[in-house]
Amino acid sequence: MRGMNAEGAVIGSGRAGLPGIPAYLTSVFELGRRSLKPALPALAFLYFYRLGMGAYMALSDYSFPQGKDALGAFGPQLAIIASFLPLLVLIYTPFLPLQDSLLRGQAMSFLAAIRRVLEESVDFMLSGIVQALVLFVPFVVIGGVAGVLLPAGGGETNSPRMIFLALTMLAILGWTVLATFFMMFATPAVVLEGEGPVQSLRTSAHLASRNLGGILGRLLAFAFLMTFAYVVATIPASILGAVERTAEVTSAPIKIASVIWTSAVDTLFFPFWIAALMVLYRSLRPAAEIRSQAPVELGEEYRPASAVRAPFE
Repeated sequence: MRGMNAEGAVIGSGRAGLPGIPAYLTSVFELGRRSLKPALPALAFLYFYRLGMGAYMALSDYSFPQGKDALGAFGPQLAIIASFLPLLVLIYTPFLPLQDSLLRGQAMSFLAAIRRVLEESVDFMLSGIVQALVLFVPFVVIGGVAGVLLPAGGGETNSPRMIFLALTMLAILGWTVLATFFMMFATPAVVLEGEGPVQSLRTSAHLASRNLGGILGRLLAFAFLMTFAYVVATIPASILGAVERTAEVTSAPIKIASVIWTSAVDTLFFPFWIAALMVLYRSLRPAAEIRSQAPVELGEEYRPASAVRAPFE
């Protein structure tokens, strides 16, 4: 049986199995809520990052009507791409070991979670490359074959050419969704279990294929609730946008105010999305089944849950 910690989160300490949908949603909420405090410095950094990028994008469009600045037409996009990798390694991915430690009733500082990711940095980067190849190679193949077989003709909306393009885009979308679903547990397997890039993909495909309906149902239920909550939470930003459209005047202060609010909502919701993945992963692959040998002495990065320590101590 899976244990329950004092906060009500599911702990994989026995036979693998998915919790019921209500129990799953409760566990995700509890895990996301409990990870807010230890990850507070990281969330603050993430908030100001999103705020800065959002303000940059908004002010670029406001200050340069044709969407161009000192970096050219693709300046904002290039800035986002350049900053994504450090953010992925130092902010996004460390939530996996952080929340995993909370599920096991242990307290890990966010700095220790970053160290955990850096220890697996080689396999982590190789896994990312392999996942990108799995995702985009079929994309390129489908696009190339479609370009060769694309019927010649006009651009009427009811022509065979448009139908063929629609079917091609549907095939690309279908592969993207399918590949993403079956690779969803690959990164946790690399970071938390130390598996290699290929083995982690096998693990992820195995877990997803054996629990296809259960995973899909729980993710859809969670996504529905989160989408509804997000729409409600961003109502003030929507009101600001409506005011700007009604006035038919582009206003930098209104844009910045909207970015401030949406950045806060996005940052607050982020730990819960990671928690949705972590609860599924640890429910299907309890740590006790992976490390069933002799008890492992806790490393310096693990702290007793009752200890009061700074998140980056």
